Amino acid sequence: MMSEYILARIQAIQQELEELRKGVAHQVVGLRRRTKLKGLWKGVVITEEDLAEAERAVFKDVYKFDE
Repeated sequence: MMSEYILARIQAIQQELEELRKGVAHQVVGLRRRTKLKGLWKGVVITEEDLAEAERAVFKDVYKFDE
């Protein structure tokens, strides 16, 4: 009776470990995949003015605080 319980428990733990392994493997694979934007950004020229404008937009509250 006790050995059946232990065997069932071991099988449940093995199943949980397999699910964990799959989840972690999925995360690792997801981290390795990087989206390449070469085609999307091909021919786009970004100037210093564009960067400054983007910085002002992102940090607009900081700029208001300094004023």
